[in-house]
Amino acid sequence: MTEKELKRLAGVLAPLPAAKMPLSEPPPRDSRFGSPLKLSKVHWVKPDLVVEVTYLTWTEDNLLRQVSYQGQRQNKPPRQVVRPIPHPVGRD
Repeated sequence: MTEKELKRLAGVLAPLPAAKMPLSEPPPRDSRFGSPLKLSKVHWVKPDLVVEVTYLTWTEDNLLRQVSYQGQRQNKPPRQVVRPIPHPVGRD
């Protein structure tokens, strides 16, 4: 992600603050992929925009692995975004 795109997204997210976490379950606080998450330092925003990412896989603890930001989507409402269902392993 370029610095220009990071600044642009910051401007898009600035008017979308959420008073509380807009998730049904909090994200894991500890992960083998980084430092512990401190929820008191998270800035929650309303889930009003969609971005496209590519990723390698979902981990066992429901995190995306090797994520790459591709850009903001203008053509898809947030409510249409769903987690893809993985293909069954070992079935032909």
